[in-house]
Amino acid sequence: MGTASSRDGGGSSSHPQQHRSGKGHLGIPPSGGPLTTKEYRARLATSGGTQGLVFAQSGLRLRYAFASLRGYYPSTPDKANQDSLCVHTHFGGDPEQAFFGIYDGHGEYGTQCSQFAKDKAGVCLCA
Repeated sequence: MGTASSRDGGGSSSHPQQHRSGKGHLGIPPSGGPLTTKEYRARLATSGGTQGLVFAQSGLRLRYAFASLRGYYPSTPDKANQDSLCVHTHFGGDPEQAFFGIYDGHGEYGTQCSQFAKDKAGVCLCA
């Protein structure tokens, strides 16, 4: 997963919903790989465009996006994406702060581990 920011931009402080998108350069699979374009796109999860936050007190506007590509395992082609993410606005009760977490799961219990870390970060860091 990745994030990006910009000084300009804007939008609402809503939390992104993860969904698939074939837009832009992320929708183009690398050439010569074992997957078809359709299979590649089915593995891609994105924010579907830029999300935005506005910090009213400072006037700061933040834009961010995410993309995650489920791994390719020939022995388990339908293995789920093990990555998790979170965006917490009003981090620590401060309306001028936000927390962005990216949790990269690996192994047999990677999904559960990344979800556990995400859930604990939401409870421990943002309460």
